[in-house]
Amino acid sequence: MRSDDGFGLVELLISMVILQVALLAIVGAFGAGAVALGKAGRVNTGATLADQQLELYRSMPYDAIGLDTAGAPTTGAYIADTTVCPASQTPVCANTAPRNNAGATPWSCTAASGTTSVSLYFTANGANPCTAHRVVTGATSPDGRTYAVDTYIKLVPGSGTVIRAVKQVSIVVRDGVKTLAKEVTTFDCSTGTPTGAPPC
Repeated sequence: MRSDDGFGLVELLISMVILQVALLAIVGAFGAGAVALGKAGRVNTGATLADQQLELYRSMPYDAIGLDTAGAPTTGAYIADTTVCPASQTPVCANTAPRNNAGATPWSCTAASGTTSVSLYFTANGANPCTAHRVVTGATSPDGRTYAVDTYIKLVPGSGTVIRAVKQVSIVVRDGVKTLAKEVTTFDCSTGTPTGAPPC
């Protein structure tokens, strides 16, 4: 009864159980961290793609800003997001084709060539600013995942000589149906207007 034989084995087993519980907790924390990093990476990529799309419009004159409305999706997440696409405005969500200021060049989203072609003069990195729904995947994707870059353009007409016309450009980047990034910019009708050109 007073013998200590076997107590070292019991202590070893208890220590191993405690160590295993601690290791499982650490592994779980690493797993949760990896998932969080993955989500953060997708959000950052979405924000970069949205900013890349808006940069196209920032380099364009006002009258060239527009979408190929005939190519806008009529189903799916593109029209399901009522924050940028009110139900009353489906299927093209108030998108506007390139509008012309007085005396400006008549830009076209559908012309593939010529001096009026938006895609010829303002496309960058394979992104056509007239495309309402663009899928980024494979070699064109920064991280190999698939993203949808959706563009909405709403024309807000001017009101007499007090309020000038503006175009509200909304870019939404989605990973499937989940929204990763959303950027909205308003362009005044004087954007990119050459010096001495007629007013808006």
